[in-house]
Amino acid sequence: MIDRLAYFARIGYQGSVVQSIEALRALHLAHVLTVPFENLDIHVGRPISLEPSDLFEKIVLGKRGGYCFELNGLFALLLEDLGFAVTSLAARVLYGTEGVRPRSHQLLIVHLDGEGWLVDVGFGGQGLREPLPFKAGLEHRQGPDQFRLTTDERGEYVLQSRMEGAWTNLYSFTLDPWLPVDYQFANYYHSHAPESPFVQRWMCTIPPQEGRTTFIGNLLRIREQKAVRELHVKSEGACKQLLQEHFGITLNHHLMFFVVDGE
Repeated sequence: MIDRLAYFARIGYQGSVVQSIEALRALHLAHVLTVPFENLDIHVGRPISLEPSDLFEKIVLGKRGGYCFELNGLFALLLEDLGFAVTSLAARVLYGTEGVRPRSHQLLIVHLDGEGWLVDVGFGGQGLREPLPFKAGLEHRQGPDQFRLTTDERGEYVLQSRMEGAWTNLYSFTLDPWLPVDYQFANYYHSHAPESPFVQRWMCTIPPQEGRTTFIGNLLRIREQKAVRELHVKSEGACKQLLQEHFGITLNHHLMFFVVDGE
């Protein structure tokens, strides 16, 4: 069981709780617009716990964000509490990578009225804003972005996004279900390994209704329609103030490895 009313308050959701694609779309969008993708705990020396009670305390009660295992893990619990049938999967991230990557991203398939929907509130900067019909080769338009599912030479499903006129691979996955315990190894790697991008730098990103706000290291970038504003942060205090202002995050811990350009 999960305190759905507290969860609804956290994401500002006041819609239907009836199992329907309309409710699923509204819940998905509400979550994406209010809960940032971030890995700040790694950089304040706090472990990333995937225990349901810890996820709820951090994201809902603490008004924080998280990365894929946290965001999709908790969202799955909410959907299941509402009666949705959810299958958790794992994907190989392809965007911004080279070679064959291990499966290290959590995503969800929601089964509704005999149809499947790809649900993912935890992919960060290039992620979905609403569920995607799960059918290979189907193009789905959402606002200014376009997504589609296809398959690769290994027979894995591939989520693609149309960027600058070309289809770009985001991640690939199979339909082998994963249990909560299966994500423990990937979560430990992402939060401890020196080569993990989440260990190498802290990041925080969220999409407003239009554009996207991203904070990586000491650079805050705000994209609004065709305009982009950038701010180079010079102190940890200013960083924490901007986290509160743009992401609703109050950070009381010291940010380790805060580096200003040129230092």
